[in-house]
Amino acid sequence: MAVFLSIQRKLVLEILAVVAICMMSPVWGWERIDRIKECGHQCSPGLYCKSKASLDVFQRPQSFESQPFQSVNISTVMKCKKERDCLLYLNVNGTLQLDENIRAVEICSLTLSTLRRQCRTVRFKKTESMKLHGQQVHVQYNCFEVGIAQQILVMLKTIPNGNRQTMEYHVQDCNNGDIRQNIPICIAGKLDYSVDQKEKLVSVHVSEFLDDNDYHLRLCHKWHSCESTGAYVLIKKEDPVKKVTLPYSKLVPCLCIEGWSSIPDSSRIQLCPFKKNTEELWSGITYNPVSQELVWELACPIEVRVSLCWTTEHINSCTDLPNSSQIVQNKIKYVGIDSHPRLCVKFTTKSGSWIRCPFANGYFPVWNMKVVLTPDHYQVIITSMMDVVVSLTLCNRTAHSICHPLGKNRVLIHVDKSNPVTANLTRGMCQSNICIQGRRVDVKYAIPVQTCELQCSLIVSHSNDGGTFVWMVTLSFAILIVVVVAALVGHVTLTEKKYGFKRQSESSTFKTKCRLPTSAKSVPSLLCR
Repeated sequence: MAVFLSIQRKLVLEILAVVAICMMSPVWGWERIDRIKECGHQCSPGLYCKSKASLDVFQRPQSFESQPFQSVNISTVMKCKKERDCLLYLNVNGTLQLDENIRAVEICSLTLSTLRRQCRTVRFKKTESMKLHGQQVHVQYNCFEVGIAQQILVMLKTIPNGNRQTMEYHVQDCNNGDIRQNIPICIAGKLDYSVDQKEKLVSVHVSEFLDDNDYHLRLCHKWHSCESTGAYVLIKKEDPVKKVTLPYSKLVPCLCIEGWSSIPDSSRIQLCPFKKNTEELWSGITYNPVSQELVWELACPIEVRVSLCWTTEHINSCTDLPNSSQIVQNKIKYVGIDSHPRLCVKFTTKSGSWIRCPFANGYFPVWNMKVVLTPDHYQVIITSMMDVVVSLTLCNRTAHSICHPLGKNRVLIHVDKSNPVTANLTRGMCQSNICIQGRRVDVKYAIPVQTCELQCSLIVSHSNDGGTFVWMVTLSFAILIVVVVAALVGHVTLTEKKYGFKRQSESSTFKTKCRLPTSAKSVPSLLCR
């Protein structure tokens, strides 16, 4: 039992050691940077050397360079004035075989982004070099100041024979945890947030940033860079409460919270917590009823295919309109749109498809088609709020979105503004697969409007004067008046019986006061005479 516990304890310790090593490895972003208290040069024990600045011209590496050094090691070191206030330096360590002709080693660095050159020459005493002839010695210099993420060329050259060796080195960036916590321009702070969707506000609390500096906060839309939405606040270093609120318009996937300290070239921290809010992307469709243009602008960088489609009454699907599909780069524009309630916009991404119907609420209705049954025939009545051209066709429906024309019976009807037009259909044995189909032909993008359960031949008659419509309205109004009068007469009769009123003779003088309902003031002569 004791042996088992010993093995178990050893296994736990080994696991903890592996975890600790992984946490400190570059993969986890925690490659520790060595600290130095002072910077300068150093040589092998027993070898006297001194250094001075060098003005030698830095030469780029040649393909035929010799390798005078057995090994060259380059690393980043950190020198700190105080906690969270450190600088980065380059540490160069070379090993070579010393002979009596080598008097010095020159070490240079060249920053490729700024072309800044730094050189240092480490010289040996002649007697020391002769004494250590043929032995391996080490030369080190660790005072080349560098910045985060810089690409550096490092050259080592022997003097006087000029044998050189050049290497390339990349300085760690702010992704390194040790650098992120100790180099001022990498200290971007920590952001905590909450969202008030009712008031459309994002509250942000900032912590762990440089106390001696102001702090910037803003909302932005992240594309190639983060473009400001206009919501911005500067938190003063004297402000004890590091919490602010920022207004937003929509919680789209690319909406980010960005913060940075008020020092030059400061790193920025970004939180983009709304990446799953894809539903918000498909709003914001606008329509101009004068130019008949439908426009939608891309709010976030996403690959999306947009097309127009139309829905039916009974089936929850959307059928694409031909030649309406396009891939969005910035925004889409469809010119010549029939703003029918069933015309919709379909957005398709790798995640799926979304459909939006901007005219479903009837904000921009233009025309309407309905079929009325009369004793002799069917009557198609087309009304419009503007001048349109409508094509009428009888068709055989084989699917909810497919209706094949029956013969060459397509008729074009010009409908004037606010002036109904009718088309008469002879009655027959009706079947569910026979439809009357209407479609605007004076625009580029129009949907078919179908009324089915018909089997009729098309007989078109224009009624631009709207006589049938007026006759139907007049008849309805007359029937309404008769019903109202009958109700009033009945009401008065019941009132007389209730209170025991007596009729006076026809020859007597009229003395009865009529008590009319408020609604009967327009027809008093029918009740009191």
